[in-house]
Amino acid sequence: MSTPMSAIAPTVGGLAPSAKSRSLSLALVGSGGDGVALLGDLLLRIAARQGLYGVMVQSYGPQIRGGESAAILRIAEEPVEYEGDHVDLLLCFRNRDLSRFRGTVQLHPHSLVLLEATDQAEAPEWLGRSENEPWRYPFARFDGGVEIEGEPKNMMGLALVCRALGWPDDMARKTVERRFASRPDLVARNLGAFDSAWAASESLPRLPALRGKGVSLEIESGNEAMARGAIASGLEFFAGYPITPSSEILETLIDELPVAGGTVVQAEDEIAALGMVLGASFGGLPAMTATSGPGLSLMTEMMGLASMAELPAVIVDCQRVGPATGMPSRTEQSDLDHAIYGGHGDFPRVVMGVFDVVHARDVMRKAFGLAEKWQLPVLVLSDAYIAQRRQIRDRVTPVPRPPRRVVWEPGQSPARFQLDLEHGVAPFRVPGTVGGTYLAAGIEHTPEGNPTADTTLHHQMNAKRFRKLDGVAEETRDGYRTLGRPDAPLGIVAWGSLYGLLREWVREHTEYQAFLPETIKPLPSAALRDWLAAREWAAVIELSFQGQFHRYLGTMLDMNRYPSLRRSGGVPLGHAELETMLKEARP
Repeated sequence: MSTPMSAIAPTVGGLAPSAKSRSLSLALVGSGGDGVALLGDLLLRIAARQGLYGVMVQSYGPQIRGGESAAILRIAEEPVEYEGDHVDLLLCFRNRDLSRFRGTVQLHPHSLVLLEATDQAEAPEWLGRSENEPWRYPFARFDGGVEIEGEPKNMMGLALVCRALGWPDDMARKTVERRFASRPDLVARNLGAFDSAWAASESLPRLPALRGKGVSLEIESGNEAMARGAIASGLEFFAGYPITPSSEILETLIDELPVAGGTVVQAEDEIAALGMVLGASFGGLPAMTATSGPGLSLMTEMMGLASMAELPAVIVDCQRVGPATGMPSRTEQSDLDHAIYGGHGDFPRVVMGVFDVVHARDVMRKAFGLAEKWQLPVLVLSDAYIAQRRQIRDRVTPVPRPPRRVVWEPGQSPARFQLDLEHGVAPFRVPGTVGGTYLAAGIEHTPEGNPTADTTLHHQMNAKRFRKLDGVAEETRDGYRTLGRPDAPLGIVAWGSLYGLLREWVREHTEYQAFLPETIKPLPSAALRDWLAAREWAAVIELSFQGQFHRYLGTMLDMNRYPSLRRSGGVPLGHAELETMLKEARP
């Protein structure tokens, strides 16, 4: 049933061991229907109960069942946002499934490999080689050479992984019982498969033990964090249309926003969704939608309406590989041009980037604060890597809600769109207020809201609307993060979900410091200019074929000295790949 392995040497997710942070990376590989994602979620829950931190990212194809499915986890003693390049444990239910994850899973010399016992095929060369022989277990059942349904593979896998991690079986059993508390029949079946594999795996080698904090921590996905961050920020109305990889924002809000007193509508399409959001905002409510690249394309005209009618709105875009349908379940940073420039005519908007699951809540609070104060659309760019990542984090600490928009009162100027204001923001007129009726339309208008074809006034209105960005820039001049030693001679400029990788990179490569803007438009350009001046050399890193971020920076700063290091998305940038990129680019 199994082949003994030699002792496994300690490793830290493919990175050099650290005295401050010890971790293990796990890869769970199967096909749709094998329950790989559920297995990963159960392992995260057991880790969180022990006070261990962790992160899980998924890789899956567009098929509903039978396509590729993998979960990559990293369990650690300290917070982590990056799953690592190499895995300490690989569990594969069906050996042929490995071929679908080339570039996603990589072994190191001491990896523990758990494979199907009836298939003696060697692992593919691109996977890398472990010095240890694979440990095999019969996950599958066959009839006449054809695989048939048997006991739940993920529950057998749960037993083997817990055994390898040195986690007690009673903790795993209780986690399964809680997860399926409403289905006693499933509890019995799942625990039967777990117990069978647990009893048969006593000889399974153990990975280095990790010590948790001893207090239970929280698990949250990026989409859940954004939804809950919006609720905590005062969201009262959400309309959206399901689209991968943003759908869990809608699903979470359906469950949780009505409890907080808000309203959720599943619209017939993305155009209608943003139209409903603007209608709610016109009525005085903080409102939001969420989508992905194809949906953002459909929303573009409505974004212009939000700016022209000066209606606060938060729009979350969970980026995926494009163009067109692209690769719906894969990550990329290629919606940046669309977010910054998309739309006909000139209209201001704010664009913000999300670093990780923990930051997702905080960035939503800031986004609602900016939208409400400056009465314009705020786009928040997440991506599939963050959106569907599940992360163990410290318990959430409540923070104050951002201020709501300043509301017009009788006796104030009757002009809804006053021209003579420092930053172009007039008190908001809520329908139904006595004396507060006005026209909010997409056509150019006078200060009172009446339609106009006066070209001089059109220019003045454009100037008024864009003055808002001056105020936003002043408010967000510190809207960035740096990682690493302040005196590091080398630099990396990036944005969004590259944060987790770079957070660890600069710990191992102390000659580098990283700069990541939280507010991308307007950019904290003065801070970036000073930061670049303090570096001997720097490069811009991104997951975009065209180098959209580098080109955008070049519209404000002289970026000719700083190379653009980029590739298309699909899979996140890894530690080894980043090292190769930087080594080849440095003079």
